[in-house]
Amino acid sequence: MNIVLRILVILTLILNGVALWFAMELYGKRNLLIDRNILFRDFTVQVAKTFEAEEPVIENTAANHTARDISPVTLASADITPDRSDYWESYKEGYEKMDNKSYQIENTSDLDEVYELDAEGKPKKDFQGNPVKDGAPLDSALKDVLKKAMDQRARMNNIRAQLTNIREEYEDTVTELNDVKKQGRESLKTIAAKEEQIATLESEKSQLEGQVSELKDQVQTLEDDKVAMQGDLDKVTEENETLRGEVEKLKATIDKIAQSGTRGVNADAAMAANITAGVKGRVVRSDNSYNFCIIKLDENAIAELIGVDGERELPEIDYYVRRKGDEKGEILGKVRLRTLTKDAGVVICDILTEWKQGEILRDDEIFYLD
Repeated sequence: MNIVLRILVILTLILNGVALWFAMELYGKRNLLIDRNILFRDFTVQVAKTFEAEEPVIENTAANHTARDISPVTLASADITPDRSDYWESYKEGYEKMDNKSYQIENTSDLDEVYELDAEGKPKKDFQGNPVKDGAPLDSALKDVLKKAMDQRARMNNIRAQLTNIREEYEDTVTELNDVKKQGRESLKTIAAKEEQIATLESEKSQLEGQVSELKDQVQTLEDDKVAMQGDLDKVTEENETLRGEVEKLKATIDKIAQSGTRGVNADAAMAANITAGVKGRVVRSDNSYNFCIIKLDENAIAELIGVDGERELPEIDYYVRRKGDEKGEILGKVRLRTLTKDAGVVICDILTEWKQGEILRDDEIFYLD
């Protein structure tokens, strides 16, 4: 009997040791479950606060925004109403709001109620005798948090899609803006060139207007001069007829002198003159029909003919004539001095027909050879 009791005591001690070991292990697990439940509850509450409580109000706000002009920039479309983009019709401006109310779990103690309780406050059992979790406060709270998370994800997807549309709209706008700016720069260059042309034309217009005014004044002056000159022309015509008769008389006199073969009353003056070779002057007028001309002599040539003080009579000297600038020096003829106008430095001469090799013209050179 004592042996049986001893065995029972030993078994009891062993069982008490095992129970103590299990109690210690269960205590650690119990504390782990408590800490895990607290951490789970606090984390669930914090996560729930990151969700929006309600779907933002989405209204059509297209009327509040200026639609983009999508018509081409051409001269033909300058005077017509341009087409507009319908981008703002699909834009959800409500997603831009930052002050949406955050979702909160109203009763955090629901997160501790894992099972649905009956009227006595005990967990309900299903037909298999297991505690019922569906519909429990924890289940309802977690499902509500899950719904808010799914709604938040749907909104984020909508925002992502809207961001894609915004990027595409932005890229289209940038491309169009770059094209418009390029056209604008080219237009500025064209405008600058046109403005420069306009300024030049305005200046030329002003000058031309001044010239027109001057020309009008000149025309009026010319009209007045025309009237005066017409009167002068009538007088000159009358005088010309008179001079024509005098020329005929002069021609007869020249022919008479030429036929007499004399050198005139100035033959002694020719003996006193000291004529040197060289160019003496030029022809200023000639008449090859009547064979006389007028020559312009330089001062040295006049001094050789009549002296420095003009003390001698004009000698009947013959000068040669050649074309001005003729390096060959071909002689066109001879002229004989007849009448000197000292103040003007000009001499009336006879053109000697026997020496005439061609017509004597204005600006031909007069020269003398020893």
